[in-house]
Amino acid sequence: MKLISILCFILYCFGLTAQEVKYTLDDFYLYGSAIARDDTTVMLTDNLLRQTGTMWFKNDIDLRKPFHIELDIFFGCSDGGADGISFILHPEWSIGPTGEGMGVGGLSPSFRVEMDTYQNFHLADAHFDHAALMANGISHHQLGLTEPIPLLPKKKNVENCTFYTVSFEWLPATQIFSFTFNGLERIRRQVDLVSLIFKDNAKVFWGLGSATGQKRNKHLVRIRKLEFTLIESLNEYDQAALIDGETLILPEFTFDSGSSKLPESAKPILDKLMKFHEQHPNHTILLESFTDAVGDESSNLKLSKDRVEVIAKYMISKGFEKYKLMYNWNGEANPIDTNETEQGRKNNRRIELRMKIIRA
Repeated sequence: MKLISILCFILYCFGLTAQEVKYTLDDFYLYGSAIARDDTTVMLTDNLLRQTGTMWFKNDIDLRKPFHIELDIFFGCSDGGADGISFILHPEWSIGPTGEGMGVGGLSPSFRVEMDTYQNFHLADAHFDHAALMANGISHHQLGLTEPIPLLPKKKNVENCTFYTVSFEWLPATQIFSFTFNGLERIRRQVDLVSLIFKDNAKVFWGLGSATGQKRNKHLVRIRKLEFTLIESLNEYDQAALIDGETLILPEFTFDSGSSKLPESAKPILDKLMKFHEQHPNHTILLESFTDAVGDESSNLKLSKDRVEVIAKYMISKGFEKYKLMYNWNGEANPIDTNETEQGRKNNRRIELRMKIIRA
């Protein structure tokens, strides 16, 4: 009995182990001032005023599984510089304002580790270079998840032209998040990321952000090791619905009002859709595009055409066979919600997705 218990414990722990992920910088989206310096290093901001840069891993991860992310961080060379770097989890790729939000301020829902090198008195910042866990884009420490703690013992300065190794670890079985800086664990906190922060959505993207304001520093990130579980396929519910011929309306395909620019959030879903289609090559993917009722009818018809075509172009550019794809555009026809509210209009700006075997 004792042996069985030990074996079960070993298997349980093994099941919680994250997988090491192979990567290149092509696996990241860079926004704002962020640029690749070499094969593993991104400069989020140069040593210039009012810059903002973020980097996001392209594929989302599952917070029901553990992760371990290890990086080298460079905070610049000026002790009086600003503003620092944040590690963040968020359902979308995005970028925030310059300055104190470190490139990701205001993003909600979100969870971040703030590595702050500048004291903003109005945010109740510590006077030393510090770290804290923050949620939902809030930068004021009275509303933080943890109190600010020094990045280095004895409150030493980290803006000293040095790379520091940091790691971020999540253990969903215990809901423990930990942050290690320069080999020392600085934060260990139990927090229900999935339910409390992300309202039962376990699919998020991870990234880093930095910004300068009226003070400046060069901020660099160098990847060392990534361990997590990639979400490489559609969820089981969506897969079953597609095989049954049901229509899916995915929120990641919601276009901005009046825009035909493909939402960044749609790209991972399209990649997963194409991967899923490989298992069902006899099916054809059918797309229907709709707009809200803002503007005149003919303009909306063209807009819906532009939107569905930009999706088709993305899929074809990724190698998807054109003859396995059919799409139509419908303008403002067949609304599913009111056009009198912003949320209703957002719901009407939709792409309907189906899969079907079409016989000649």
